[in-house]
Amino acid sequence: MLKVLLIAYECSPYRGSEWAVGWGRLLEGSRVAQMHVLTSEDNFGALKRAQEEGLLPPEVRFYTPEPDARLRAESPAHGAFAYNYTAYHHWHKLAIELARSLHAQEHFDLVHQATVNTFREPGYGYELGIPFLWGPVGGSQNYPMSFLSLLPPKEAAKEAARAIVNKYTLYRDSRVRKAARHAAKIYASNSTNQRDYERAWGRKVDLLLETGLRDVPEPDHSRFERRLEEKRRGDQMGPLELLWSGELQTRKALPILLRALSKARKQAEFRLTVLGDGPMRELWTAEAERLGLQDIVRFAGRLPFPEAVAAMHHADLFCFTSLRDTSGNVVLEAMAAGVPVLCFGHQGAEDMVDATCGVRLPVVSPKRAIEDWHQALIELSENAEKLLAMSWAAPVRAREFLWSRNGDVVNEAYLELSRTNMEKRLKLNQSACA
Repeated sequence: MLKVLLIAYECSPYRGSEWAVGWGRLLEGSRVAQMHVLTSEDNFGALKRAQEEGLLPPEVRFYTPEPDARLRAESPAHGAFAYNYTAYHHWHKLAIELARSLHAQEHFDLVHQATVNTFREPGYGYELGIPFLWGPVGGSQNYPMSFLSLLPPKEAAKEAARAIVNKYTLYRDSRVRKAARHAAKIYASNSTNQRDYERAWGRKVDLLLETGLRDVPEPDHSRFERRLEEKRRGDQMGPLELLWSGELQTRKALPILLRALSKARKQAEFRLTVLGDGPMRELWTAEAERLGLQDIVRFAGRLPFPEAVAAMHHADLFCFTSLRDTSGNVVLEAMAAGVPVLCFGHQGAEDMVDATCGVRLPVVSPKRAIEDWHQALIELSENAEKLLAMSWAAPVRAREFLWSRNGDVVNEAYLELSRTNMEKRLKLNQSACA
């Protein structure tokens, strides 16, 4: 059986986002290999709990490097990025020492750098002298510069600085470029990342979404059928139920939807439910009130996952306004619930949403975006036929992003890289004996 060293700083069955990605990689890889997981101290505890609860495949082994005084002293502050990269880089230095020790005992067939899902920190797995698989890797997508005027000055400065650092790291960071040269295979999380990496590193990079869905049963489409029946009878259709879900952070750009809705409500009826919490909640709630939307917009806060999924199954349209996102798991969850998606046609959303299950709008300027969202809301509120067709197509599209299909791709890469490496070593041994 293959032995794979999976470097997954975040890995837990009890959280979403990066944690769920690490957990998904672990589960899928264990179908073809004995997975040895290097993870952070916090996630080591989560995996231990998962093992006790019978969630962890029995052949999985997991480890964490012993934190030293420097790692424990690092500040959690992270500025423009989601992680404190100084601390995260130091963790990788500790992790590679443990990896070398484990490799001497276990003789791994390959090493896979999986999470955190960012090109800025590739770790040191490529130094082990075995095939190095990197990704899916995200993070190179930037906030559109033409939209900086939407942000408070401090946030605009952060996004501009982030774009500069991204470009420097892509093209000039020696360790990132070294990892790209040594990687036997690299996966990019979205097509924007793929173009960025191929251009910067001058090599082939495959496309594979970093996340996925476990299962997509057929959802209930009856609310869309009722809306179409009302239209055909000439009855007044009820308000179009809009849903927005995510962290209330500036890059998620909820005000675009609020401003579009303030115009669209003059022509049709809508109700908007906003799920999630974050630093912009107070300001965005105030903006909804300033726009006179308090009677049709409800900020529901962060709900337990089952309640959030239930909200999906009552929505008529999922609105994804994010201006910077590697993917957006909520988009997949909406499609799995049979909810058509209205989004910007860029970054991860562009890859997940197609014309069968949603509407993708261009990223040009704030003024153009507000008008495009306004027109799209009106058109969809009147077009019950299109909503029903997209509702039926959404779960079909969502099934293309099942974890099992994603895992099949990576597992095939595991087998291919291991086979190629074994053949290479065999030839070297034969040459040495000749």
